[in-house]
Amino acid sequence: MKLQEIADSLGLYKSTAHRLTSELCRSGYLQRNAETKAYHLGMKFVDISSHIIDNLDIRELSKPGIRHLNDITKETIHLAVLADTQVIYVEKKESPHAVRMYSQIGRVAPPHCTGVGKAILAFQSPEMIDQMLGSGSLRKYTANTIVARDALLRELAVIRKDGFAFDREEHEPHVGCIAGPLWDHSGKVVASVSITAVLYDLKIEELVTHKDLLLSTCTEISKSLGYGGGADKNTPGLRGGPVRRRSRMKKVPKRALMQRK
Repeated sequence: MKLQEIADSLGLYKSTAHRLTSELCRSGYLQRNAETKAYHLGMKFVDISSHIIDNLDIRELSKPGIRHLNDITKETIHLAVLADTQVIYVEKKESPHAVRMYSQIGRVAPPHCTGVGKAILAFQSPEMIDQMLGSGSLRKYTANTIVARDALLRELAVIRKDGFAFDREEHEPHVGCIAGPLWDHSGKVVASVSITAVLYDLKIEELVTHKDLLLSTCTEISKSLGYGGGADKNTPGLRGGPVRRRSRMKKVPKRALMQRK
């Protein structure tokens, strides 16, 4: 964004916005393109995001399941987490196929048009859904992006019923996925795992054949996070009440998580 755009969006005088952006540039939070005069996020955010990602236990706990899904499906597997009102990719296991997609660890995912985003969004409170979607119009990325709020809310209701989400080329052309939610010890959906494919020769319906494998893997990862089920009747495959994370970790070591299957 250029300085005037920043000032207008914040309701500030241009001189005030200039002082703020100058200080943020000095601190490394913003950078200014000398040619376009536009500001973008600075390298300081790389340090912050790296620190957050490196300290997420969920990455380590999910790795056996992600490897298992990758080995069986031969497709790209993503792990995304909820961070405030954003969804961020924190782990990825690449497909062995020659044709690959653009995705990066640390990349922010739009919640309304990605499988990982919708799998998390669907199980939030109505207030949280409103916060994550924002007050403006939903951005259209492809011809398949759902931009009507009522239509998106109907889809989220279907996701809660079925237990998994689709991305039908809604964020990137020729890229689709199915995604399942991950539940933590408190009974909240905090992350999601997706099986993602480049849809040139593959049809989205073929990904659905991996649905049971995806959901069973999500169940195992959720259990390792201390979730025992019961907090939401729409949670597929999980039973019982919440358990303490520490005791669960003793029973299910990380290396044994998938071996037990």
